[in-house]
Amino acid sequence: MNAVPRAHRLCVLTMSLIQVAVLAACRAPEKTEIEVEIRNVGFDNALNAPVVVLQDHDRTVALPIWIGPAEAQAIAMQIEGVSPPRPMTHDLVKTILDGAGVEFQKVVIQDLRDSTYYARIYLRAGRQDLQIDSRPSDAIALAVRFHRPIFVATALLKGDAIVDLQHPASGAGTVTLSGVTVQDLTAELAEYFSVPRGTGVLVAAVERSAPPGLERGDVILEVDGVAVTGVSDFAGKMRALTRGRAAQLSVQRGAARVPVAFLARQP
Repeated sequence: MNAVPRAHRLCVLTMSLIQVAVLAACRAPEKTEIEVEIRNVGFDNALNAPVVVLQDHDRTVALPIWIGPAEAQAIAMQIEGVSPPRPMTHDLVKTILDGAGVEFQKVVIQDLRDSTYYARIYLRAGRQDLQIDSRPSDAIALAVRFHRPIFVATALLKGDAIVDLQHPASGAGTVTLSGVTVQDLTAELAEYFSVPRGTGVLVAAVERSAPPGLERGDVILEVDGVAVTGVSDFAGKMRALTRGRAAQLSVQRGAARVPVAFLARQP
């Protein structure tokens, strides 16, 4: 007499397990690492040390890592396409790995302990996968030579050491004009973008409906040849334009300064 109820319970249990399995398969796994690119290699005057700045491809967050002068030179020379008269250390390592048939796969900056970042280099030698402990500076210098991706652990991009490029800092002024949101450059952002404090505004967001020309992460330095000193100043200059005339903006985009003709919609 218990056969039918027992079979029913087994059926319900089986269906529940199937539902759990389906939900688990549909749930997207959380990324443990995010690919980044080198924004620039500069010099931090406050700490008297070189610094390499990494940022995600969406330009929402940046991670500065202070490195040694030799490693900074090795990274910068490769990015700029400058060939030394004789192979530098990282060039020699690349030659050795290439000669040995070792595939350089990627670099992951995966940990921060006692204010020191730790990275791993992923290699493949024949059928064997290798992970090599490395300083981030050496790992980055090799990655740019092999043209291989650089990743940062997701947890590191949520820590206190990052520069948030997407959300205005507390106290930073913002304004939205014609679908473009700009914000004041805090001291931290001014240092990150290598512009003097009190100069320019950061393009924090660009809606699809915005006029073409500006990109998120741009720093607007001038309007019609006149320096921009902040959000209020920028808004005033834009509203003072003759209706239908495009503003001639001077924009810092990455390491370059580019002109942008921006036709804002009049209110």
